[in-house]
Amino acid sequence: MTIPVALYCAGRIPPQLRAEVAPAAPPADNSVGQWVAFGDAPTGRLETANDRKATMLWIVEACEAEERAAAARLAPRPPWWRRLTGGTGR
Repeated sequence: MTIPVALYCAGRIPPQLRAEVAPAAPPADNSVGQWVAFGDAPTGRLETANDRKATMLWIVEACEAEERAAAARLAPRPPWWRRLTGGTGR
């Protein structure tokens, strides 16, 4: 009898990684420094989004590897007497 393995991999992704990365807020005043900071902000937001994506992929890939390993452990094996004779069944 084979028991199917079902891990809820998506459930391992925490809510803070699922949240959207908010866009950069426009500058509060019209100074050059504020506009430079505003122009630079999307790069930081993109880095945050890419880091979240990489972390989520790592979580799902690790979960899938666990699932494959568990399925391999649960795979049917030949009877003990066949393992003793090298699988010939004699």
